[in-house]
Amino acid sequence: MSTLSPNSDQDLLISLRQGDIKAFDELYHRYAKKLMAFALKFFTNKEIAEEAVQEIFIRIWERRRELDENKSFKSYLFQAVKFYMFNYIRDRKKCCCYEEVSEAAFLRENSVEEQIHYEELEATAKLFIEKLPMVQQQVFRLNKFDGLTPQEIAERMNLSKRTIEHHIYLATKTVKSELMNHISISAMIYVGVFF
Repeated sequence: MSTLSPNSDQDLLISLRQGDIKAFDELYHRYAKKLMAFALKFFTNKEIAEEAVQEIFIRIWERRRELDENKSFKSYLFQAVKFYMFNYIRDRKKCCCYEEVSEAAFLRENSVEEQIHYEELEATAKLFIEKLPMVQQQVFRLNKFDGLTPQEIAERMNLSKRTIEHHIYLATKTVKSELMNHISISAMIYVGVFF
């Protein structure tokens, strides 16, 4: 693989929107490994995680003209993994349903209901994250939302990797515990979206 270019994500997105395959390749090589590592937090099966990453990049190419270069491409990617996981769970749940309802009605109903559960969980999680000590809060966001590894966070914050791992552990334990005490039983399945 060639050395990554110094172009910003924004520059690459502008080129990608015009159909530049080199810009697409650059973005892929810049983020595919990190996205794969992030996907493996949700999918223990490597093949499913790889499928998620490939599907996300296929959709990026297909919808390249709709991309907004003024928004963080990195954040978009990591959110896409979360939604892929959410849809994956929804689809598996559908396979286990025996109710005699038309497939289209079932998907519409579940999609709305699950999106509401997801949004409620996300809002609740954000409240608990905001109550964490400032350093834990920052480390947690960089790891869980931006997909940075403990080593990357350590370098960015000028702290040891071990310290960062400890902050991630404490923050995750606290937020997960709070969520489990405050969310409905039906929403518990979505805790995996964050942890």
